[in-house]
Formats: sequence, structure tokens, C-alpha cells
Amino acid sequence: MATEFRPRRFIAGAVCPKCAEMDKTVMYRVSDVEQVRECIRCGFKESIRDDGPLPNEPSTRVNQPRAGEQPLPHEDEIKVVSILDPRAKSSRGDH
Repeated sequence: MATEFRPRRFIAGAVCPKCAEMDKTVMYRVSDVEQVRECIRCGFKESIRDDGPLPNEPSTRVNQPRAGEQPLPHEDEIKVVSILDPRAKSSRGDH
């Protein structure tokens, strides 16, 4: 059996999916890969595991281009940027 980790922490603004009460939800870790969300008002409990497969991001108007629209410039291919070493000797005379 897994050891329960403490403390329980209230989640500000969280709404219980069962009783719809706001600010009555706490979260706490049960193990390194499992945490529990619990409502102190109605007793609702949900176990959340961190080791499962990640869900796919849902398609929304924010992350998808409109039909027939070209991707925005910031959505182009990612390019590697080289950072200059400030301690390296520069051949420039203005510094």
C-alpha cells in the first residue's frame, strides 16, 4: 500500500464536479505518481495518476488555422539560436 503524503491543499477557485461548490476542493499526493482530488463538502474523491499517457491537445480555434488560411509567421519551423558568450574576446572595437 502506498504511503500518504501530506499536507492537503485547497485549490482556489476549483468547483466540485459533484456538488458544484466552489473552494471546497483539496488535493494531496498518495504516492510519487498518484494524487487525489477530494471535496470536503460532499465527499467526492477522484484519483489522478501522473504515469499514464498524456491526452492529445483538443483542436480549438486558437491552436488551428482557419480553413484556407496560411499559418502565422510565429508558427513556422523552430530554429536554433546561438547565444554569444559575453566573456569571449570580441574583435569589435566599440565595446
